[in-house]
Amino acid sequence: MKKVKASETLVQTLKNWGIDHVYGLPGDSIDTVVDALRKEQEDIEFIHVRHEEVAALSAAAYAKLTGKIGVALSIGGPGAIHLLNGMYDAKMDHVPMLVLVGQVTTDVLNTGFFQEVNLPAVFEDVAVYNKQIDNPETLADVVDEAIRTAYKEKGVAVLTISNDIPAQAIKASLEAETVKFEQENPKLNEANIQEAVALIDKAEKPVILAGLGTKHAGPELIAFAEKAKIPIIHSLPAKTIIPDDHPNALGNLGKIGTKPAYEAMQETDLLLMFGNDYPYSDYLPKKAACVQIDIDPAKISKRYQATVGLVGDAAEIISNLTAKIAPVEERKFLQACQENMQEWWKWLEEDMTKTTDPIAPEVVMANIQKIADKDAVFSIDVGTATVWSTRYLHLTPENDFIVSAWLGTMGCGLPGAIAAKKAFPDRQAIAIVGDGGFSMVMQDFATAVGLNMPMIVVVLNNQQLSFIKYEQQSAGELNYAIDLPDINYAKFAESCGGIGFRVEKMADLESAFENAKLATKPVIIDVSVDSAAAPLPGKIVMDEALGYTKFEIQSVLEDHRFAKMPPLKTILRRFL
Repeated sequence: MKKVKASETLVQTLKNWGIDHVYGLPGDSIDTVVDALRKEQEDIEFIHVRHEEVAALSAAAYAKLTGKIGVALSIGGPGAIHLLNGMYDAKMDHVPMLVLVGQVTTDVLNTGFFQEVNLPAVFEDVAVYNKQIDNPETLADVVDEAIRTAYKEKGVAVLTISNDIPAQAIKASLEAETVKFEQENPKLNEANIQEAVALIDKAEKPVILAGLGTKHAGPELIAFAEKAKIPIIHSLPAKTIIPDDHPNALGNLGKIGTKPAYEAMQETDLLLMFGNDYPYSDYLPKKAACVQIDIDPAKISKRYQATVGLVGDAAEIISNLTAKIAPVEERKFLQACQENMQEWWKWLEEDMTKTTDPIAPEVVMANIQKIADKDAVFSIDVGTATVWSTRYLHLTPENDFIVSAWLGTMGCGLPGAIAAKKAFPDRQAIAIVGDGGFSMVMQDFATAVGLNMPMIVVVLNNQQLSFIKYEQQSAGELNYAIDLPDINYAKFAESCGGIGFRVEKMADLESAFENAKLATKPVIIDVSVDSAAAPLPGKIVMDEALGYTKFEIQSVLEDHRFAKMPPLKTILRRFL
C-alpha cells in the first residue's frame, strides 16, 4: 500500500459520500486541507465566500433544500467563530452539516499561540459530533463517522484539525466507493394506530398541524385530509408541502400566520400534530385530544399532551391511517374554515392591488408572483420579509421555500439563494430580504456574481428594522434604535458586476421585475417600500392589543403625538 497525505484520504472520504462542493475561506491553519481540495477541484468545487457566516448559512440552506449534508470550512480562531451562526441554524432546523475547521500546529497547541482558541469547547453545544483530530492515520475514518453521525442525528458534525496533521504521509488506499446513509424507521405499533383511527373517526372538528416531518409525505397528507375532510394548517418552514390554494389549506399558524388557522385551532376537538415540534403553545388548543406523529419519540408530548403517540415515518403512518379511517362525505367544520379562508384571501387581494405610493410590500409580493417560475426556489430572510412572503405568495410543492425557522437569524436570504443555485442550477432562485438582514451579508452578492449564479434578490428597503419596530410597539414600548441609513443597493449590485434596479415609484415596479426575470446574471431589485406598512399578526390577541394601546399612550405622553398606525379596518379585521 503506497503512502499518501492524510488530507487526500479526507477528500476521498468526502467524494465517497457524494459531496461535490464546500463553502468556505482558506487560510493558514486549514490550508493543507484546501490544497487537497485544489487537487480534486473537478469533483469538489470550493465556493469561496467573503465571510464565513455565509459559508455556514449556505451549507445549512443546501441541506434544507436537498436533504444532503452541507459542508463548511474555515481557519481556526476567528474564522471558526464566524461559522457559529450558520451552524446553529443547521442545529435548530435539524439538518446535517459537516464543518472542517483548522487549528494551530500540534507543536504549539495548548500554548496560547496566535489565533489559538479552544474550539472543541466552543462547539460543544452546537455539535452532535465534535472531535479534535490527533492522528493522521485515523483521519478518514473520523471524517466518515462524522458524516454518518450528522445524517443520523440531523445535526452538525465538527472536526478541528491542526494544519500539520493532514500534511503527514500515511499508508492508505484512495479507493473510490459509494456511501449512503439509510434511515431506519421504527416498526409501527398497530394498537396505537387503531386507537388513533378511533379518535379521528369520532372527532367533529379535527385539525391537522403539519410540519417539516411531512415534507416527503405531501401526497399522503392530502389523501388523508381529503378522505376525512380535515383542514390543514402548516408550520412556517412547511410552506409548499401542500399547495397554498388547496381547498383544505388554512395557511400557517402563529404571529405571522392566518386568522382562519388561529380560529380553527381554537375550535378543534382533535389536534393532529404530524411531523412538527411547534413551540408556541398559546396558539394551540386549550383542550383537545391529540394524535401526534414523529420519527423522534422524544418529541411526543413535548409541546402538547398527546392522547396517542405514533413513532415512525410520517408518510408510512399517514398512509396507514388513511386506509383505516372511515370516509367523511361532508364536514361542516371544514366548510366553515373554507369560508373563513375565502374571506381571508379577499382581504389579502385588497392589499396586493394597491396602486398608490409609497409602494406597499404586499404589492411587491404580487409582482414577484407574476415573474416567478412554477418551480422557483424562494430563500426568505428573517423580519418583515418573512411575513409578506409567507402570507402573500401562493406556492405549490413544485416550489422550495426556506428560512431560518428556529434560530431566526437575519441575513439568511442571500446565502440560501447561493445554495439554491448550487443545488438546482437550472431553477430560478429568488431571495426576499429586508434592508436590515441583507446589509449583514451583502458582501457575498459578489460571490454570486463571481460564480455566475443568476438570481433575483428583492430588497424591501424601508430604512428601518421594521419587524423590531412592531415588536416594540406590541410590547407597549416606544421605538428606539431601529432606523437604518438609506443605501442604494442597485448601485451596489452594479459595483459588484451584477445588475441593479432602484424602484421608488409604483410606475416603475412592474418593468423592474420583468427585466430582472430576463437577466442572465445576479440582480438586486431595491424597492423603497412604505415604512408604515405594518406586519400585523393574522389574529391580534388581547395581549398584543393592550400592548399597542400602551404604545399609543406612551407616544402621546412622551412624544406629544399619535404614532402612525395601520388603518382601523385592518386592525379590526385581525382583532375581532
